[in-house]
Amino acid sequence: MKWLIIASCLICTGISRAQDVLWSPDTLSTTSPNFAMNRYNQLLGYHDQLMYLTWPYISPVVTRGTPLRDGEGKNGYWLEGNFTNRFVIHKGKYYNPEILQRLRFTFDVGLTPRLTRDSSSPLLPTNNKFGLGLDLLLSPVAGLIKEQTTPVWLTVQLHHYSNGQADSFFMKDEDGNQRNNYRSGDFSTDYLRLLFNVANISAKEHIISFAAGWQKEVDLKGPLGMSPELDNRYGKQRLLFSFQWLKASRLVTINNALSSSIKKVTKKRQFSFRTDLEYILGDLSQFPLENKYRLGAHAYLTYMPSTTNEVGFMIHTFYGRDYLNIRFDDIVFIGEAGLYMRINKR
Repeated sequence: MKWLIIASCLICTGISRAQDVLWSPDTLSTTSPNFAMNRYNQLLGYHDQLMYLTWPYISPVVTRGTPLRDGEGKNGYWLEGNFTNRFVIHKGKYYNPEILQRLRFTFDVGLTPRLTRDSSSPLLPTNNKFGLGLDLLLSPVAGLIKEQTTPVWLTVQLHHYSNGQADSFFMKDEDGNQRNNYRSGDFSTDYLRLLFNVANISAKEHIISFAAGWQKEVDLKGPLGMSPELDNRYGKQRLLFSFQWLKASRLVTINNALSSSIKKVTKKRQFSFRTDLEYILGDLSQFPLENKYRLGAHAYLTYMPSTTNEVGFMIHTFYGRDYLNIRFDDIVFIGEAGLYMRINKR
């Protein structure tokens, strides 16, 4: 069953058609009435959360008071995946009023499974995220047709985040030590996230972007309510920061000295480096460690051999509280390598 879940997620990554909006466009490309909107929506896609399937190495930074049990990753891990997509409800078209050209409205879904090497290789409780997202272009729409431009946009997301388990939040070992229940503990929260993004697009070279923002945990009550055990442990506010450098596909002009001819070749390879940081604010008096480990840091290096395909390669590192839902009291270093996937929609 666990392999069927992972396979289904992988199949979902191939259901759409690829597109390639050149960052160094030729004259024909720029005359398309929807060129600016295509460029904007592709830029947004480059800044969505990364999708991957990797082999992870996970090492504790702080010695665990209660060792991992069978079924929690005691013997290590086979795979980790992050299958996420922002399904478009609305994205701007050239014939829309200007305010609608600036908007992308999405239904966001994310699933993060981790497969252990323990007996029968069970899946850990997955990150399950879903909710709504909105992106609003703040800079002029006309700037999107320039070879070098600096678009600015705002991202707002309201998500539910849980693991779908029904057992108690905590567990105790034979010595009476208490920690979070990694195998079947109930974790549930909701968050509102705001990000201010700015990107510099150099048509012949790269895309460099920065984002800064804020996230607040909220309680939507009922079946989407926040677990009370998170109070003063998990952290209800976060500062967010992101940096990304991306070497995008582009047209390259080649001069042939012998025939005096000029040929344009599309370079389809794509590299990117990305780092995402979060810093937890607020009362953490109930967090079990003296050091509250408020900072969490991700770094991603991706390589796409051809942007007309949807699968490339990725290296990912992380330091801080484990990002797998209820395991936030486990301070870890994670290094992983594997496949990077991107859904390219028209």
